[in-house]
Amino acid sequence: MATAGRISGTIIQALRHLGKDQVDDNVTTILRRHLSAADYSTIRKDLVYPPAWIADLLRRLIETSD
Repeated sequence: MATAGRISGTIIQALRHLGKDQVDDNVTTILRRHLSAADYSTIRKDLVYPPAWIADLLRRLIETSD
């Protein structure tokens, strides 16, 4: 996996494990609380790797952090 060993890889795997129907505002709030500015930068660079539904969620997460 291209994102192995990076925070984006951990998030992608966690969201994939939870599944699209289980990811809600609570999950994104928790993510937002634990991510640093450097993490957002890494996630932004790795947006080409996750499935579309995860990439969309991560884009929304990044946009609200700016």
